[in-house]
Amino acid sequence: MGLPEHSLTTTLSQSIVDQLSDTVGNELAVEFYPEKPANYRLNHANGALLVNYGKSNYPKHNDTYAVVRPRTMMLTITIVSRGLYDRYGAVPLVDWVLAMLSGFTPTHCDQPLSPVRDYFIQHQSGLWYYGVDFETEAVLVQTLPINEF
Repeated sequence: MGLPEHSLTTTLSQSIVDQLSDTVGNELAVEFYPEKPANYRLNHANGALLVNYGKSNYPKHNDTYAVVRPRTMMLTITIVSRGLYDRYGAVPLVDWVLAMLSGFTPTHCDQPLSPVRDYFIQHQSGLWYYGVDFETEAVLVQTLPINEF
């Protein structure tokens, strides 16, 4: 069994990037969270929305034959802005992200995105960083052959 061609998590994250990109047009950059955050550079004049998968939880479940479990997934939108309260400031962008994603159902998910929390991350080199965490639910289904008893 080799690596799969497709990743549920990557496809889900891409659908969130697409939803935000379709809504903001060219007013903000919308990207995946950088693989090397220390080297990230904001190139857009107004700001950026960075989409990142954070974690999943799998509640205890009594599987009787195959493993089929709910997968509660956490994703973070990191807001990077040059201002705090102006039109493209981090604080109004928190509200905007909440409005644009709350209730949106990403690809391969059974539940719409639901906000969990928003928070200040840091102010560094003239940029404001805020986070907005969302959760959604998908289903994990066993792909290995089922062992017969």
